[in-house]
Amino acid sequence: MKRAIVLLALSVILALTMAAPTVLARSDNGTAPVDASGTIIVDPADLNPPLPGHCSFPIQLDLSGKGKVITLPDGSAIMTSPSLFVTVTNLDSPENQVTLNITGTIHQTTAANGDVTYRITGRNLPFDPDAGVNLTIGNFNFVFDKNGNLIKSFEDTADGKGQVIDVCELLS
Repeated sequence: MKRAIVLLALSVILALTMAAPTVLARSDNGTAPVDASGTIIVDPADLNPPLPGHCSFPIQLDLSGKGKVITLPDGSAIMTSPSLFVTVTNLDSPENQVTLNITGTIHQTTAANGDVTYRITGRNLPFDPDAGVNLTIGNFNFVFDKNGNLIKSFEDTADGKGQVIDVCELLS
């Protein structure tokens, strides 16, 4: 359960592709991305236990575009989100909203010791337990241990190169 929550925090596209299990099947690797449009509400009051990495106010994510998970023969995966946009709305102040292009990719690999590394490239919307909700533009890595605990945030990796924009601050 903890890993599933952390994965949601990693990227909106990952949450959407997990909600569409047919996209995850190996036999679908040669097919086009599917519609990833939908709405997700993230309310810190509803999280039990409360987790860091969310805005202090509830937000609504309205997505439009496509997404897909490509499973590679070695068990690693690439999550794509061509032409995906998200409008993030502060539900306490609905006039505060921003529309973001989040067409980046996520590359997932698992080490022999069970650590899972997510390399995000391009434009992504990670919900990081240490860094919060951000638009990242560039190349960043996250690492989780085999139990789903964040052991390396993109803020403390030398591999991170790019721009980080605090979305909660934009919506305050």
